[in-house]
Amino acid sequence: MIYTLHDDYYVRPLCVSDLTGPYPSWFEDQAVCRYNSHGKFFKTEGWFRTYVENLDAEDRVVWAICHATAGHIGNVSLQGLSFINRSAEFAIILGAPGHSGKGVATAASRQLLRHGFDKLNLHRVYCGTAATNSGMIRLASAMGMTEEGRRRQALFLDGAWVDMLEFGVLREEFK
Repeated sequence: MIYTLHDDYYVRPLCVSDLTGPYPSWFEDQAVCRYNSHGKFFKTEGWFRTYVENLDAEDRVVWAICHATAGHIGNVSLQGLSFINRSAEFAIILGAPGHSGKGVATAASRQLLRHGFDKLNLHRVYCGTAATNSGMIRLASAMGMTEEGRRRQALFLDGAWVDMLEFGVLREEFK
């Protein structure tokens, strides 16, 4: 399964061969992991291998975001899938430099949400991010998400307490 996005970008399932590229190093890059928990504790090669080999579990969908010449540049996922509540948490990471600001995160995210609503029959997709993460806030808005709440001083980032914003979109709101 491959979905073409635009300008030589596409998404496909994350696979074991991605482990031989730059993918694992993104989680050691503190700039890449500034707003997520990945950079707090280092992961071993074995951890990554186990994670990728177990992607066939029915609680997540993880796609590699790729460029025709640059290869694997990021991941987009629906995780914590609940088929009882018909909901999932959205997450994204762009690890390769030079691909931000080109609309690829928005295109990949919209394609994944389309998959979640149309193929997985989800009712709601949600995400949370630091109040200081303007890029993710813009992306949530671009996906039609509404700010649903704020957890005050819920995150400790760069030596300071930061609020966490919660966003969500329902199937009928997603365009």
